[in-house]
Amino acid sequence: MRILHTADWHIGKRLAGQSLLDDQAFALDQIVSYIKNNSVDVVVIAGDIYDRVNPSQGAMNLVNTYLKRINLDLKVPIVMISGNHDGKVFLDGNSEWFKATQLYVNTDLSKCYEKLTIGITNFYLLPYIEVTEARVFYKDKSITTFEAAYERILEDIKNEMNHDETNVLVGHLFVKHAKESESEEKMSVGLVEEVSQSLFTDFDYTLLGHLHHPFAITHDTIHYSGSPLKYSFDEAKQPKGFKVIDISANTHEFIPLEGKHEVIEYHGSYKSVVEDKVDVGPRDAYYKFVLTDMESATEPMATLKKLYPNTLVLSRQMDVADYDMNTIDVSEQSDTEIFESFIKKFKDRKPTEFENETFNQTMKEVIHETN
Repeated sequence: MRILHTADWHIGKRLAGQSLLDDQAFALDQIVSYIKNNSVDVVVIAGDIYDRVNPSQGAMNLVNTYLKRINLDLKVPIVMISGNHDGKVFLDGNSEWFKATQLYVNTDLSKCYEKLTIGITNFYLLPYIEVTEARVFYKDKSITTFEAAYERILEDIKNEMNHDETNVLVGHLFVKHAKESESEEKMSVGLVEEVSQSLFTDFDYTLLGHLHHPFAITHDTIHYSGSPLKYSFDEAKQPKGFKVIDISANTHEFIPLEGKHEVIEYHGSYKSVVEDKVDVGPRDAYYKFVLTDMESATEPMATLKKLYPNTLVLSRQMDVADYDMNTIDVSEQSDTEIFESFIKKFKDRKPTEFENETFNQTMKEVIHETN
């Protein structure tokens, strides 16, 4: 059996306010194309299909379009669970009807013990579970961590499982020693959401969602597919794609996806960028600029957008310097003299006209508020 493992579609997500629906369709088109041209027996979607509990109509239309293309048009079974971003009602509202076309959805803890057999492979569908949800379900107040919750759940699944058959767990969680990105919503404080790798040793494969890096963990049988797109500038240098697991051959392969737009975080000089003295990247990429020498720039964002129309974030790169505050005597200086001394200390020059105007206006507002 060949399984296409994907997760964390986050349909409806925005990058710094920019809609990504077209980018998401571009990535999903590539997944559909791969299924058309290669042998795929099952598609596993391991949670976070949507980015919001209450997705927009546009997000729902996009999801339905690609589930239909995979499941109805290409007649490939889909195995799907809810993640921490998903609204359960938007995934499993028609789950009984979906089964007629081999689209299997689980969002319910009570159903994760039910074996789903496709061919000769058994799937156990474990949606994202909150600690409190497990505590109430088991009526056990001692369940206070993700580790304890999953240990209890998996122990019950293992007790029902035929260990002589091929068993695949589909889940949405954070395995210990895996790497996370800033776009992954923190499910708890500190590291208590982590779950030990040893809990999954009885499964032939554990196919996971939640972490967006496809190589968040290096393991023969535990896999994250990663997200199909770069969903934060923290992910700018991460590979994006999906995994293909061949159970018969006991192999796994990462298939990269091309982005409709590159995602780039650029650090450097504002003047060099706007004067086209540096090769920043493609004009249509999604940009986060962190730049120096913007002191005298007027409307720097508008200027950057003329060159790079998809500039989404602009921030000033602060100079780091060693200094001794005692060298600036403020006891007998005016506000203007203190400001001039500050600029001289850190910039080794006099304030520009723009800086003086900004400082004076700010001081007037402060004095007005104080009085």
